[in-house]
Amino acid sequence: MTSQASAPKIPQLWVPLPSGIHPSWREIDQGSAAWLDRFGLYSDHAQRERLTRISVGEITGRGGPDGRLAALQWTADFLMWLFAFDDEYCDEGPAAASPDATLLIITKLQRIVEVPWAAPADDNYSAALLELRLRLDDLTTPVQTARWAASFRAYLQGQIWMAANSTYGRIPTLSDHLAVRLDSSGVKIFSTLSEIIHGYDLPAADYDRHDVRGFVEVFAAIIGWSNDLVSYHKERRRSQDSYGNVVDLIAHERQCSVEEAVSETATMHTRAMALYLRLRDQILRDAEPELRKWITDCDSWIRADYDWSLTTHRYVNPDDPADLPAGSAEAPFRAREADQPLPIASVSWWWTLLKD
Repeated sequence: MTSQASAPKIPQLWVPLPSGIHPSWREIDQGSAAWLDRFGLYSDHAQRERLTRISVGEITGRGGPDGRLAALQWTADFLMWLFAFDDEYCDEGPAAASPDATLLIITKLQRIVEVPWAAPADDNYSAALLELRLRLDDLTTPVQTARWAASFRAYLQGQIWMAANSTYGRIPTLSDHLAVRLDSSGVKIFSTLSEIIHGYDLPAADYDRHDVRGFVEVFAAIIGWSNDLVSYHKERRRSQDSYGNVVDLIAHERQCSVEEAVSETATMHTRAMALYLRLRDQILRDAEPELRKWITDCDSWIRADYDWSLTTHRYVNPDDPADLPAGSAEAPFRAREADQPLPIASVSWWWTLLKD
């Protein structure tokens, strides 16, 4: 929600996963800035400066520290597109509060994802996405492209739900919000990028397993809830009035202060992280090489997003700084509660996946 209140103090989160970065991340970042200029995905010079200081090369290099360079560049360019589109259409631009306008642009973008060789691209965002989609075919297998496309379509569809809530002043329940935001946050897309970056196909028999699908949701929740905490100050200052952040929804639903809601969100993150580690070890017990590699890559993306988010200008913003921690906590936040399931209908099923 738009507000001039001071930044709440964000606690250190527990992210006990390895950290690394590709040696060419700076060159990748420069390449994405040039790509942004090529398509002009900004409304003015100030917005260009904000986008080029995000450091998409860093988060990409952290997510794929030993990835293929061309695939990493594509990933960084795609993330740049997502950040620019998020600002223009989802958070801050006029379409953010208009489901009709959102639906019109999303219909066009989905056609580009499906049949890029026959889809119209008559604006900057469509043209940029078309270039990305055509370039993707030269980097991937049809399986990798289809998985990326499915997760990207789900992200786009989620924006209609968010815009409708904003337009009609509808405040969703926390349970409904958590379910939709698994897709509308765009975070699930990260789970499809590793196959693109490293050039392997996770077999469908593994990808579609019940426990692996649940694992993807936990993965997305960890990154999404971390982002909601780290980005909270930025969103209150720049975004449309709405309840698109889990912190605001907790404060509203439980009638508590923002500081208490921040603490509760951090607790949710801890419980999801503890579950992730248990599910991870459970799946790895009988995992084939591709599944084992994919799980390790998911580890990299969780740590990549957390490390990057604590220093990127998108959230830190020296002119109006958020009160962010430094690094990962050595122990879980509220450690005695770490293994307890969350009593929230849309996500409590994750804990039923545990076998012991």
